[in-house]
Amino acid sequence: KKLKQLDMFVLDNSLRETTVASVYAHTIASKRAIYNEIKKCGFQYYFVESFTSDTRIGELFLEELISQKEDLSGAFGFADLWEKVVDGIPQPEPLVGLEKCKKFGVNHVMLEFDLMYHKIDYNRFNMEKLCKFMEDMFKWIRANLSPESLILVNFRDFSSTLENEPARVWEVVRFLATLPPQERILGIAYEDLGKSVMDQMEVWTKAVRKEMDRCGWEAGQLLVHVHEQWGLGNATNLECLASGATGIWAGVCSEGAALGHVDSCTTLLNLIRLGNTAVQKRYNCKYLREAAINVTKITTGELPFKRTPIYGDRALDMVFGFIHSAMKDDPTTYDGFDIAKFLGVERTVRVTTMANGDMLCMKLHEVFGVDDQFNEEMGNAMKQQILVNATEGRREEYDSAAGLAILFDQAGGQLTPAMANAINESTENQPRIEALIAEVKVEWDKWDAADGSADDKIPFDNFYNGFMTPYFGCYRCEDTQQGLKALDMDDDGWIDWFEFKFYLVWAGRQ
Repeated sequence: KKLKQLDMFVLDNSLRETTVASVYAHTIASKRAIYNEIKKCGFQYYFVESFTSDTRIGELFLEELISQKEDLSGAFGFADLWEKVVDGIPQPEPLVGLEKCKKFGVNHVMLEFDLMYHKIDYNRFNMEKLCKFMEDMFKWIRANLSPESLILVNFRDFSSTLENEPARVWEVVRFLATLPPQERILGIAYEDLGKSVMDQMEVWTKAVRKEMDRCGWEAGQLLVHVHEQWGLGNATNLECLASGATGIWAGVCSEGAALGHVDSCTTLLNLIRLGNTAVQKRYNCKYLREAAINVTKITTGELPFKRTPIYGDRALDMVFGFIHSAMKDDPTTYDGFDIAKFLGVERTVRVTTMANGDMLCMKLHEVFGVDDQFNEEMGNAMKQQILVNATEGRREEYDSAAGLAILFDQAGGQLTPAMANAINESTENQPRIEALIAEVKVEWDKWDAADGSADDKIPFDNFYNGFMTPYFGCYRCEDTQQGLKALDMDDDGWIDWFEFKFYLVWAGRQ
C-alpha cells in the first residue's frame, strides 16, 4: 500500500554516480549528454559534482552551463562535512566543497560524514560536538549560499554504524529532528554498500523514520541509496521505501561503483507496476527506459547487459507465450502490468526451444514483414525443425535475422528478398566470417564488372564461371540450374549480391 501511494522524491545522481563506474573518463560532451537525459526524465533535482580540492571535469561542465545561463535552481553538490582531521578532531576549515558550491552558484548541498572513521576520536569528538559542528555548517550554508538552500546530510557509513555503534545514529537523527522548524533541513540521506540484508535495512529504516516522526519531523525527507553486491539491491531498496524512506538518490541507470547501484528507472517502474500513479504525474516515466539505455551507453560505450531488468535488450522479450498471456489462447496478450504497453513499444518474440508455432509466425512477421508463407503451418514446421536440429546434435541460434531465415529455409520455406535484405544489412557474423565474406566480395566485384556495369548483379553464366565451375560439371546440368535458381530469390535471371551473401552467412554459421 505504501509503495502504491508513495510520491517518491528522486534526487538524480546520474552525472556523478556514472563517473565512479566509467572505465572511460567522462568529458564535457558526455556530461552534457547525460544532463540532457536527466532533463528529459523530468527530474527537478540532480547532483552536478562532488566537490573536493581537485579540479574535476564536472567543474568545467558547470562553467559551460553557467556561460550558457543554464537554470541551476535544481542543482545539488556533494561536500564533506569536514575536510580535515587533526589529532582525532574534525576541523571547521578549510571548507573546500562548500566554497566551490558558492563559487559555482550551487545552492543545494548534501553534506557527507562518517560516524566510524578511524582517524576520528569519537570519545573526544562525541555526538554532541558533532551535532554542534553540523549546526554551524547549516548556518554557513544559509549565510553564504542561500537562505533557501536545500540541505541533506548523508550517513555514509550508516549500516556499519548501526551494527556497531547504533546510539550514534540515534543521537544525530534526534538532533536533526528536534531542530526548530525554521532551522530544519530538507532531510536525511543514507546508504548501504550492499552488504546488509533486506531485513536489517527494513528495521533500521523504520527506526529512523519513527524517530523523525516522533519528534515532529514528518515532513523530513529520508532518501536511500543502495549499492549492489549480492543480488539483493532492488528488493532491499523497495523494502526501505515501504518502511518509511520517502525517496532515493540514484542514477537513472545502474552504472556505479563496484557492481553498480539500484537505479531510479528500475525503482520507478516497479512502483508503477504496483499501481503507483503519483510518480507518473511527477516524472516522465515513459522515457525512463530510453534514458537508462542512453546513459549506460554514454558511460560505458556499450548497451546495457542484455538481461538487465527493464532496460536490457531482452527485458521486453516474449519468451513463454502461454505463460505471459496467463494461459490465454492469444499469445499476443499479456496479463497484469505490461511494461511494453506502458512504454509504448512492441514486445519482441525471442526464439528459443520453448517457442511455439504461433510465436515463430509472429517472429517472421516482426523481422521480415508480411508474406503468405508466414502462417501457423510454417510456424509449426519450424518448431519441428528446431527439434530435428537438436536431435542431430546441431546447436543452432534462431533469434537473429540470419538464424530465423535459415530455420525458415530448413523447414521448407522459400526465402524472400526481404529476408536476403535483412541478412545483407546484418552485422551478426563473427569477425573471421566477415573477413572471408569480404574476400568473396573482392572476387564478386571482378565478375560484376565483367558485363560492363558494376551494379552488384551477375548473370547466371558469369556467376557459374566465377563461383560454381570447380564444383558443378556443366552449366546446363540440372543440378547447376537448380543451384542458380535457389540463389535467384526474385526470379529475375540474375544473382544479386544480397542474395548470394545470405548463403555465405548461412555457410559461415555451419
